[in-house]
Amino acid sequence: MYRLTIPSRPGSLRRCEIAPRDGDTVDSDPTTDDQSSDRNQPVDGTLPLIDVGSDPKAPNRSSSDRSRDQVLPDGTVSSTSERAELAPKRSDESSKLSGGRRKRTRRRGAESRGAASPTGAGPQSDRTDDGIELERRIARVEFAEGAFVRLRVPVRADAESGREILTDIDVLSIEIDLRLRITRTMLECKSGKGQAGEPDRLFWLAGFRQYVGAQRAGLVRVTASRRGLALARALGLHVIDNTVLAAREAANAWLPNRFAHIGGSGCQFAEQRTDIQLKGLVHLPKSLTNFLRYETLLAEPHRILGALVALRGAVAQGALPDPTGTVLAGHALIGLLLAAIGDAVLLDTVRPDDLRRRLERSLTTGDPDDDHVLHVLGDADQLMRYAVEQVHEKYGAMGVARQEVPVPNLRELVAEPPAWLDSYLDLIERLRANPTVVRGLVQTAEVACFDALAGDHAWEAEAFSHLFTPEHQQLLLTAVRTLRAIVGDTVGDRLQSLADLPFDRMPPPLPDRRHSSSRIDSPAPKLAKQADDS
Repeated sequence: MYRLTIPSRPGSLRRCEIAPRDGDTVDSDPTTDDQSSDRNQPVDGTLPLIDVGSDPKAPNRSSSDRSRDQVLPDGTVSSTSERAELAPKRSDESSKLSGGRRKRTRRRGAESRGAASPTGAGPQSDRTDDGIELERRIARVEFAEGAFVRLRVPVRADAESGREILTDIDVLSIEIDLRLRITRTMLECKSGKGQAGEPDRLFWLAGFRQYVGAQRAGLVRVTASRRGLALARALGLHVIDNTVLAAREAANAWLPNRFAHIGGSGCQFAEQRTDIQLKGLVHLPKSLTNFLRYETLLAEPHRILGALVALRGAVAQGALPDPTGTVLAGHALIGLLLAAIGDAVLLDTVRPDDLRRRLERSLTTGDPDDDHVLHVLGDADQLMRYAVEQVHEKYGAMGVARQEVPVPNLRELVAEPPAWLDSYLDLIERLRANPTVVRGLVQTAEVACFDALAGDHAWEAEAFSHLFTPEHQQLLLTAVRTLRAIVGDTVGDRLQSLADLPFDRMPPPLPDRRHSSSRIDSPAPKLAKQADDS
């Protein structure tokens, strides 16, 4: 039997001494000291809990608090509150490092989820609901004011697999003027109200615009500071705050809130199904489908035409189910229109026959301004003809009759223009002759392919009447025929139903843009009040 002796002294930490009573024996074998101490510990590894009584000079503590006291390995008794006070605290530097590791882990997780977004927009990022709504609002206003718009367009670079996406453009606006000049505007949306990172974001945006090659760039924020506005002017950028955005929305209230790639449900479902189906269509290269869906918006015309030619060969290798076929056909049509409009501008300074040769070079060498490959092929043809002639002369000197054998011309074989080139040149000339209609033709293709064909009804709104005129139908169907000649019937036939859409509408002479479309959207309370006040 052992006797527990607790000497009373100031402080709540007290040392326990355990001594044997008179007559008890103690095993003093030094070889078993460690083992005996181990045997005194509980089997599960926890420290024993004992009631050590109260210290007369210590504060009054309840029995439940005393029951949680522990005897430490060195014999010291410690309470729960004291253990919390004595526990080593993490230093500020350590907490910063661990916080940085957590942030990097979350960032890597977001990058690993870099699949195409449901609206055909590139990688999913850590966007809040407020940020997504802000992107939709500014995209809707840009579309209402005459621009073709896409959200979350990924920007890629030549890199290892999984790291080729640098970032994405929140809102890409493409505007076409009456001279068919294309102006691209990239908009960066930030829903946070803080101003701490505003200068860094503006400097980043200025460099990003230069990298992408966009003509204009802007920052969309809830609020804008004087410092941000001044810095944006110095960098050639523009800043849009919530006040300016709300005023532009009120001026275009008649446009539906969601349609096509700007939040349309039918388009979202079709793009999601396309993402899933493309994983099983191994005969369609991922690089090709990504280019058609995203990169045509920033690409040169000859690169777009090359991608359409490649699509014809890829589709011939296997099946093309819906909605993937219709989605790719819609993206291909928009890419073809952008390429044709880009080439139509050249007719102001280039003759049609020179433009034809330029297109032939671009389809042969991949660069409309580089004919070095053709010169090399011409030199190879001359060398081949010289070698053949030398062989004939040797045989003739030996008395062998000359046998004429036609030698193929490498340059002509490689530079042979495709059969669809005449159809493409005809489309270019038609577009150049109708600039008033062409400036909205890409918008027409967007609403028709990704809203009407997707099963939605926003395209029926009065706000889109100016995009569904007979002139728009004529040019759009001409583009569809040219697309079928380039990519084949498998893709081109997916857009046959465009001919069944009613293109018999006319824009109202003086539209009231401040009223929401009653057939598509119910008026918002604020806009309704504004209408009553007017």
